[in-house]
Amino acid sequence: MSSPETSRTRALSVADILRNRIFDGEIPPGAHLMEVTLAQELGVSRTPVRDALARLADEGLLVYQPNRGFLVRQFHTKDIKDAFTVRATLESLGCRLIGERGLLHAEQERLAALLEAQRKVLHDEEWNDGQALLWQDMNLDFHFALLALADNSWLTDAVRRARQLPIIFDSKSHPHDHEALLLLYRREHSRQALGDHYRIVDALAQREVGRAEALMREHILTNRDVLVRALSKNTPGGPAVQPAQWVGQA
Repeated sequence: MSSPETSRTRALSVADILRNRIFDGEIPPGAHLMEVTLAQELGVSRTPVRDALARLADEGLLVYQPNRGFLVRQFHTKDIKDAFTVRATLESLGCRLIGERGLLHAEQERLAALLEAQRKVLHDEEWNDGQALLWQDMNLDFHFALLALADNSWLTDAVRRARQLPIIFDSKSHPHDHEALLLLYRREHSRQALGDHYRIVDALAQREVGRAEALMREHILTNRDVLVRALSKNTPGGPAVQPAQWVGQA
């Protein structure tokens, strides 16, 4: 008989597999997840599958319907707008925490190095899909670098959740398709985002707390509006949106 710890480990492993498949679009929104089928496919008993499904439901990826079981949650354009709005509030709070404490010289140098690397990608090199993906990774590094400096694990966890749901990126935090990449990762728009980054860091370095907070909020809300407008053109009336149609860069 398996120990409780072994069962928990198996459930976590199954949850990781299913989570990645959902993020990558292999299991589409609205799909019905069957315990028996998944247990056979993954070579485990039904217990870790059942526990994994409950865990993913707690995370917001699945919904439970009586007499039907677990289904992959369908997200709408409004969900994206709401998530970005929450992120704007959370990450602007992170800037307030940093500004109130103040940046050490070494911290300013690390942020300056991140910005310089971003500048080279956006201004000094030829722009292509690979550079767009590189910029996205650097952009993500910048935002989480600020969260690390805010030094509040509750805040960081809340931002991670707001970034994961609705499903905008795949399991590797990359856009789902080429068309989405070209739509929103335009060089001029990315350069505007970099300008925001420079202004945010400058405000933090000057300990202008209110300015840093406002700049971060505006930065995220601007990208929210760009994303929502793009999705509204593709999905009039706000129906459920497939993950492969989504991409964002704030």
